[in-house]
Amino acid sequence: MSEVVSPTGDESPSLPVLPDELILKILLRVPVRSLLQFKCVCKSWNALISDPQFANDHLCTSIADPNMTHQRLVSSTSSKPCKIVSFSVQSLFQNPSTGAEPQILQMSLKYHIVGSCNGLLCLFEIYQGYFKLWNPSTGLKSKRLSIGVFPDVIITYHGFGYDHVNHKYKLLAVVEDVHETLTKIYSFGSNSCTVIQTFPCDPTRMQGKFVSGTLNWIAKGGVSDDQWVILSLDMANETYSEMVLPDEEDEKICSPVLHVLCNSICVCFFDSKSAHWIVWLMKEYGAQDSWTKLMMVPHIGREISAGYPLFEPLCISENGVVLLKTTSAKLVLYNSNDSRLDYLSTRGELGFNMHIFLESLVSPQL
Repeated sequence: MSEVVSPTGDESPSLPVLPDELILKILLRVPVRSLLQFKCVCKSWNALISDPQFANDHLCTSIADPNMTHQRLVSSTSSKPCKIVSFSVQSLFQNPSTGAEPQILQMSLKYHIVGSCNGLLCLFEIYQGYFKLWNPSTGLKSKRLSIGVFPDVIITYHGFGYDHVNHKYKLLAVVEDVHETLTKIYSFGSNSCTVIQTFPCDPTRMQGKFVSGTLNWIAKGGVSDDQWVILSLDMANETYSEMVLPDEEDEKICSPVLHVLCNSICVCFFDSKSAHWIVWLMKEYGAQDSWTKLMMVPHIGREISAGYPLFEPLCISENGVVLLKTTSAKLVLYNSNDSRLDYLSTRGELGFNMHIFLESLVSPQL
């Protein structure tokens, strides 16, 4: 090891230099906020962290992290001025009673969060009728994508996701005006729009859930008008397909709700026969035999009424603890191992429209 001379004239060993491969592995695990600061360390770090390939690799590393280090819960509030409020998911699991500290961003306009994908939020400006992509971690925003102004245009269904084949972020919007109803897919960046086949059935909720390159809704359809199905739209070829829900003779499905857990589709419903709230998870997207019953939550009077499941799962930890949202915008931790429910204390206002997003360096398509 070479020696260096200190200002006092003493010889001291030089600092060891880490191999580039090891530096890369370390940086891929660093939070986005720190990475943005590390860009100032030197030109090579700035070039590395600014590289789109590094952003993609960092995203993949974050997705695979079992500790949910880079995950945040985000919601838009109805107060004036409008605020975007976010919490560290990790802090919600670790400090259920002390109250997690939120990050609050004041917004000059009234935004509704349409969806989240790869660390980007799709925002809809309610009064001016446009969409935009926003990365809350870096502050970067896309250009506006306008589809018309309310009340001239009404959106009945919508969904946001990523077309990994054509590398485009897309928005589906079923748009009604005084003349007709059209199902349109808009591509951010190019601001192009295509009209596709009308929905083959009427979903129960406006917002589609993105998973495995598809947007998904619960609807009545299939061989019988009384059969619940998952209506799926492939983001790449822009075509529909249907999947049936898990079927057990001893369960009566009532008002099923669709969510995403562990990057997989899950279906939640209240089983009136057993008086339990049931969660099924499709471990392999599109594989009917991969449906797995994830949990059964006992009937709790103040949280389940009129046969409707008032719990909605947001995310799940490795040890089987689930973060749930109630229809009163409260957060609950449910431990599936001992059936324990903990109502969380949070500081600040939480909106009803909650999403889980992953902090990332991914740039919105401008």
